[in-house]
Amino acid sequence: MRTKILQEKNVGGAVTVIFGLMSLYEAKRMYPYSKDFVTGDHAMPGVIGILLILLGMGLISEKVIENKKVDFPAGKTLMILISSIGVLFLYCLLIMLVGYVISTFIISILLIRIIGNYRWIFSMVTGAIITAVLYFIFIVLLKTPFPIGIFAF
Repeated sequence: MRTKILQEKNVGGAVTVIFGLMSLYEAKRMYPYSKDFVTGDHAMPGVIGILLILLGMGLISEKVIENKKVDFPAGKTLMILISSIGVLFLYCLLIMLVGYVISTFIISILLIRIIGNYRWIFSMVTGAIITAVLYFIFIVLLKTPFPIGIFAF
């Protein structure tokens, strides 16, 4: 029987708090380079550090209700998991060959079809909407460079 201190939630919470403290230390170290308290390179590590500490403390203080048996996925669920992982690996290869836009469109259609088990037409419309929104956010607004592949758009 394990002691109460070495339970998974306590160890995970302690590790989370440690990472939160490290993130806060990095934010403190980067603060002199900022122009304001809210803006600058220190803001994101500070927010993440605070959240990690709060969530880690919540994990440590959470009550143990009861251990429920968790079964490893089998059958159709296992095939959905494996095929989703395969599609994401395909995305890694496809994005360099045909570019961001086309590969995101194809992969989003496949993932919606596999995971959601929707019809092809719904998957295509939803995939087009997802691709258009991501294109607008990352390429048009944020001007993030993505691989263009063999197609130049």
